[in-house]
Order: sequence, then C-alpha cells, then structure tokens
Amino acid sequence: MRHNKGFSAAIALCVIAFFTMGSVPFASAATPTPVTITAVYDFSTFPDVTGTFTTSGALTISGVSTMHVDLNPFNGIRAHCVVTLFPSTGGTIIIDQQCQFASSPPKGRWEIVSGTGAYANLNGNGSLTMPPNTEAMTGVLYQ
Repeated sequence: MRHNKGFSAAIALCVIAFFTMGSVPFASAATPTPVTITAVYDFSTFPDVTGTFTTSGALTISGVSTMHVDLNPFNGIRAHCVVTLFPSTGGTIIIDQQCQFASSPPKGRWEIVSGTGAYANLNGNGSLTMPPNTEAMTGVLYQ
C-alpha cells in the first residue's frame, strides 16, 4: 500500500487547524445591567420642558434634562416624548419614550436611541411611570 505524502500532509494540517481553533475567543452578547433614571421637570413651558436628572445602578450621573412632548392629537391619551440628558461630565443621551395616560400614574416604555461623547454607544430600555412632574425610568443598560 502506497501513501501519498501530499494527502498525509493535508490531514496533518487539518488536525492542527482543528485543535488550534478551539482556543480562539468568541464574542458574547451584551450583559443587561439594571439602571434607574429619574428626571424632574417644570411643566410650565409644556410641550418643551426642562429639569434635572439623576441615575443609579449601571450608570451614576446627573445633570440637566430637556423633554419634548408630542401628544396624540385625537385623544391626548398617548404621547411620544424625546428626552435629552446632559450629564455634568459632558456628552448627551437621547431617549425615546412611548407614554399612555389612561392609568394612574401614567406609564410607558423608554429606549436609548443615541448619545454623544462617552455615551455614543450606550444602549438600554425599560419601563417608566410618571408621578407628578417626574419621569421614573427603570430598566437595563447593555454593556
């Protein structure tokens, strides 16, 4: 029986490649980490309001916040809000909110849609309640 040196070399290279590939690291999914974002507003300038915010959990920052409110023109029970956080450390975080006012307190959902500076790649979402003059957001950041 004759051995083909080229065939034997190919098998040896495949075996080496197989065992080498096992040590290559793989990318894992982002880990969700709990966060709370609380913003307090002065609604006297509705629909464009200003206030302050604080965060806790996965992110611990504070600063100035603005919110633009677009009410549903048909019944006023739903709204789309755009919240912009201006941390005292610089940069911005933009949050979209979908809100409904049929419950007491009103409630909704939020999602980080963009950011700048240190927050350019920040992702997160969750639920919110709206006690008087407050947006109380709880959820997760993906890091």
